[in-house]
Amino acid sequence: MRKDLGSKKEIDQALIELGRQLARLDSSEVRILCGGASALCMLEILSRSTMDVDALAILGKGGALSKIRRFPKELQMAIQRTATTLGLDEDWFNASATELLRFGLPKGVVSRSTRHRKKYGPCLTVQFLDRLDQVALKLFASMDPVKFRRHLEDLVAMKPKGKEIDHALNWMLGWKTSPAFRKRLAYILTGLDFPNHAKKVLD
Repeated sequence: MRKDLGSKKEIDQALIELGRQLARLDSSEVRILCGGASALCMLEILSRSTMDVDALAILGKGGALSKIRRFPKELQMAIQRTATTLGLDEDWFNASATELLRFGLPKGVVSRSTRHRKKYGPCLTVQFLDRLDQVALKLFASMDPVKFRRHLEDLVAMKPKGKEIDHALNWMLGWKTSPAFRKRLAYILTGLDFPNHAKKVLD
């Protein structure tokens, strides 16, 4: 039976092992932007268990973000070897969240994530999303009609502040949205006890 990544310590150990495996493969440096529950645990915002580490993008020179269509060969091999060594699921480190890049991440997301940068040996650097952007992405994920519950529970547990919701709305309302989208967003904001923000969404 494969195990969850149940704590900051376990996530950190998995990434240490990933960095070690990359070094054994003589990989060039890989820089990754990570979000999701693992990032929330690493920043000690939440402490719930998670089954994976969500890679949002590969970081290039100057903070450029590249969508992850597939991991580089050495990284994929290192992920698999880490899974075997630590008894994790094969997709414990995955890029399912990279689709968010088609919407564009909140402005300044990379510069804020540099405050949460950690090197795991010479071949792996991980930057974790700042709390401000985590709130924004969790609010967006709460819009999912099927998978909303876990994201909404996380958002409630995070106890977002008004300025964090403002940041999220500046990002989300910058897209072309439908009346149905705004209505659901307002419904969620009302449930989170942000009635004035909900009204703003509908105006």
